[in-house]
Amino acid sequence: MSSGPRRAGAGARSSADPAAAPARLIVHSRRGAYIALVILTLLWGFNWLAMKFGLERSHPAVFNVERTWAAVLALFAVLVAQRRPFWPESWLAVMVTGFFQTTINFGSTTMALAGGGAGRTSVLVFTMPFWTLLIAWVVLRERVRGVQWLAVAMALAGLVLVVQPWDWSGSLVPKLWAVLSGFGWAAGSVATKYFQRERTFDPLNYLAWQMAAGVLPLTVLPFAFGLEPSQWSITYALILVYVGVLSTALGFLLWIAILNHLPAGTASLNMMAIPVIALLSSMVVFDERLAAAEWAGIACIGGGLVIVSAYGYVASRRHVATAPVATPLDGG
Repeated sequence: MSSGPRRAGAGARSSADPAAAPARLIVHSRRGAYIALVILTLLWGFNWLAMKFGLERSHPAVFNVERTWAAVLALFAVLVAQRRPFWPESWLAVMVTGFFQTTINFGSTTMALAGGGAGRTSVLVFTMPFWTLLIAWVVLRERVRGVQWLAVAMALAGLVLVVQPWDWSGSLVPKLWAVLSGFGWAAGSVATKYFQRERTFDPLNYLAWQMAAGVLPLTVLPFAFGLEPSQWSITYALILVYVGVLSTALGFLLWIAILNHLPAGTASLNMMAIPVIALLSSMVVFDERLAAAEWAGIACIGGGLVIVSAYGYVASRRHVATAPVATPLDGG
């Protein structure tokens, strides 16, 4: 879990560093890192479709618990297999980060998908970088520079056009869930950097424990409200494997492998492609259609993402500190 941009080569982890162990098992070169980045972008892009299919066979709260536990078990399996430190270094860190990145982010994403289109939801969730800039400004005292303010303004304008808060029809609630998901994702990323200012956590251990801590309160919901169990089948099991094991668990291992060879600014450019893949595939598979105002809003959000990503890339080349890099928990 990166706390800032790093430079390939000189900025990469030493091969003796145990935190880089998963990376060495997956990616061995810079060229391999670019291939892994393409694979990861596709995994996360189509993850939104997979979640939408899963929700056709399960209640949102139940599906969220099952897919998260699938990811948790896979991550702990790797943790144990590699004989890495098992217990977390800071219970406070995993509980705070887990609340935002798993309880809020995962829970809100699933609720948004249950009532809205996969493409529209992914775009709203991926307002995360803009929330990160604002939260890091308040919590970490990290300056938001001129061009970043332009990106934030474009994103906020895009949010208004996509969410359309003046329209209180049935489509407003899932949009608000999606925005809350992006906010939770951003708050979790800032919390990660906050706790890493004084110590460095093993990234695999940290993610596994914060995800486990975050899913515990969600696990109570299906029992507390007597929700119907999922319609289990081979198809549903494969969906959980894709969403939990491949997209989340393997996705994280690919991400730290990529960051071990590429600058964070370069790697984070993939964020722009993920909602595009989700939106286009959702239009083809689910016949999702957007109004003109929503397209205008998406264009504003996309433009803001381009500015943020370009700024992060330039900053990583100049070794300038930037806002925290997104962690791969929910398709991006």
